[in-house]
Amino acid sequence: MKKHVQQGFTLIELMIVVAIIGILASVAIPAYQDYTRDAANNACMAEAGAYAKRALTDISIGRTPVATPPTGTGGACGGTITSAAAMTSTTLGTITATPRNPGTGTVTCDLATGGNCTRS
Repeated sequence: MKKHVQQGFTLIELMIVVAIIGILASVAIPAYQDYTRDAANNACMAEAGAYAKRALTDISIGRTPVATPPTGTGGACGGTITSAAAMTSTTLGTITATPRNPGTGTVTCDLATGGNCTRS
């Protein structure tokens, strides 16, 4: 008589694996969403900060700041950075930007303090 060797997995074993995957996914998905939101926020802050520094440089050497901030489909701020074209050395203001989705909040760069950016 031949010995019958079990092949494959039982239903219980498969259900345990599915449960483990579900538990891992319930932890990993929110962490990934937080990561992508923070990345979008940081990218917009860097983009707005670079535009603010360029505007400050233009103003300090007597040029009119570039009128068009970085925009378009590739921009981290979704094309919503306010322009610094009307600013001069006596009328330094703030530049605001909104991060592209999934980013949240608003980035504000104050040219009067050297273009320092904050996120709210």
